[in-house]
Amino acid sequence: GVVAIRTIAFVDFDGTITMEDTFAGAMRLFVSPEDFAAYSKKLLAGEATLSQVVRRAYDGAPAALLPKFLDYVRSVPMRPGFDAFLDACEEKRIGVVVISGGARQFLDEKLTPYSERLLGIHAAKLKETDGILHLQSEFDDGNELVKKTAVMALYDYDYAIGIGDGLTDCNMALHAGRVFARDMLAKFLDKNGKNYTKFEEFYSVADAIRSSR
Repeated sequence: GVVAIRTIAFVDFDGTITMEDTFAGAMRLFVSPEDFAAYSKKLLAGEATLSQVVRRAYDGAPAALLPKFLDYVRSVPMRPGFDAFLDACEEKRIGVVVISGGARQFLDEKLTPYSERLLGIHAAKLKETDGILHLQSEFDDGNELVKKTAVMALYDYDYAIGIGDGLTDCNMALHAGRVFARDMLAKFLDKNGKNYTKFEEFYSVADAIRSSR
């Protein structure tokens, strides 16, 4: 019979599954360092939303850049232990859903070997029209390019595990029962008094999942 998936792990991609943020990294290939710094400053000061910043950068970029982006994405290492993490989830019958505020093409570049093992992959898409790129996302709420809690709501589960590292993972983490966090997300959770487990590699996440009842 069909086993209902009662627990789902929602996992961020950029900086979580990958060792660096490929979406920001790809921006550096075509946005000047001055503009990149200005975007970052606006974002941190709350003067622009993440959706606005990435759209300002990517919308209108020449489509000829896409192969360059993908070459770069191929060069970014995966965080160690992702296979072990998927093994642990399969043993515990935990579904794994990857949600990214980045570009689907970047995810496919890295996750195609794992696609059979994932319950879902959600991201924005870089669409090409007349040689120009623009970002398409069905979950853009004007604040986040991909609103992760809206994606979580598509799934039926009793318990959510959230795994992430950055600003786009904050709401997802607040909606999860158990959180594995690093970097900016960990700082955010410290501030908000939400418990989490710190991680650097997926091996420790796999161990924690195996040892939980």
